[in-house]
Amino acid sequence: MLKVISVGIVTIFVLIGCGSGTTSKTNTLVEARGFDKRSTDIIYKYMDKFPKNVQVSIAKIEDGEVHYYGALNDGNTVDAIVNHTNTFMIGSISKVFTSTLLAQLVVDGKVTLDENIADKLPFSLPNDIHISYQQLANHSSGLSRNPNFREVYGTNYNEHDALDNSDILRYLKTDLSLEYDQNTANYSNLGVGILGYMLTHIENKSYENLLQERIFSVLSMHNSSTIRGANLVAALMPNDDPVPLAYKSAGGILSSVEDLYQFTLATFSDRPEYALTQEATFQVNNTIKMGLGWFILNDSDTGLDFLFHAGSTQGYRSSMMLDKENRNGIIVLSNLPTDSYDDPMTDLGMELVDKMYQ
Repeated sequence: MLKVISVGIVTIFVLIGCGSGTTSKTNTLVEARGFDKRSTDIIYKYMDKFPKNVQVSIAKIEDGEVHYYGALNDGNTVDAIVNHTNTFMIGSISKVFTSTLLAQLVVDGKVTLDENIADKLPFSLPNDIHISYQQLANHSSGLSRNPNFREVYGTNYNEHDALDNSDILRYLKTDLSLEYDQNTANYSNLGVGILGYMLTHIENKSYENLLQERIFSVLSMHNSSTIRGANLVAALMPNDDPVPLAYKSAGGILSSVEDLYQFTLATFSDRPEYALTQEATFQVNNTIKMGLGWFILNDSDTGLDFLFHAGSTQGYRSSMMLDKENRNGIIVLSNLPTDSYDDPMTDLGMELVDKMYQ
């Protein structure tokens, strides 16, 4: 059932992709604590199709306890490896962290979710547009999916790979426009980029500093950052460009499954800022609601709600699905190239989740 939901997510929101091979590799994956043969067979089924040197890092959480598993396609075999402390770009899972920062400011009384972002700016938004923090966090702002500043406004704006906060500020001040009706579901990287800008503007701190001070240090996520480190698993794409400054809040975080497990424990807790991100803000369709950052997926077979997000940047794919009620979940990180519109990391994660409830 969860795989059916994943197709709906890809269709509505997250067009993100992969590459594949055609020759079957020797399966040398071994059973491990938390991963029986059925689990390793699921992992092999996907790894066998991936290009050489792709690896996945998996955290399986059962009743709050974690088990790790890593796998590498070396071209001839699919081998088990230890990589739970290695970092990968997590792509759009970063949006959940940005929404958590927003929730913290709400709990601190610094903003309200329905507040017009212009209330914290020294100017009004063009054309009397009203955009709230909640609309930026739940993809109902009406903004386009990605910034097209250069294409629309010419060379006054930097190229995407150099996009910085001055570009966001200029856009908000003079050129802001809506592409969709507000309060309808239209996934927007641009919207979360603007949300990240607003958080840094209010706190007068960089996005990296906000993450370190408010989340990473508090949760002992020592391998997480927006700055690339030595333990980053190499991407397999020649145009693996760093995420531009103004886009880091939408997809610029690096993390490991070990660190994301620490974030999961906070998500499972009753801390008000984490609980706030999980409250449904509107219904997308029969199976999907939006929280703040999180997709909330309802599985009709079990009746359970799952918190979900996937990610894709140049050269990395990720997926995260959590059942707070039972303290279960699957996190998958990879250096799978992003060269099609499939979402195999979500499919792999959902198959592993499905197995947990069989």
